[in-house]
Amino acid sequence: MADHTIANVIETYLKLRRRKEVIETEAKEHVSDIKAKLAKLEAWIQAKSDETGVKSFKTDAGTAFLTTSDFASVGNWEAVLAWVKKNNAWDLLAHGVNKKSARQYIEANSAVPDGVNFGSKISVSVRKAGVKVDA
Repeated sequence: MADHTIANVIETYLKLRRRKEVIETEAKEHVSDIKAKLAKLEAWIQAKSDETGVKSFKTDAGTAFLTTSDFASVGNWEAVLAWVKKNNAWDLLAHGVNKKSARQYIEANSAVPDGVNFGSKISVSVRKAGVKVDA
């Protein structure tokens, strides 16, 4: 890259990034269409399962079967926390640290909270001309 200038490297970078964005957008549109068709086929298979009481279908082309996936999310944090405390059910909560809060603590106290691993990564960002960058 010795013959390159920073200007032409940035210009090339931006062109490539734009090409990538166009390809990703086109791919998302195609995938979206396919996902919609797959959802209709899955609904048809589930309806057949409900109708026949059969939980799996084995054919020469492949096998379709029903699976159950659980999901959970917080609807009311105060209610969840109160319930966890009342029932001593701490295993219901996930372990994690909020990185924004950790950074604020570190900046205010010049120290990392006990038990927290914290790091930062520097990477290169490129913006097209006309976009303001605070420096």
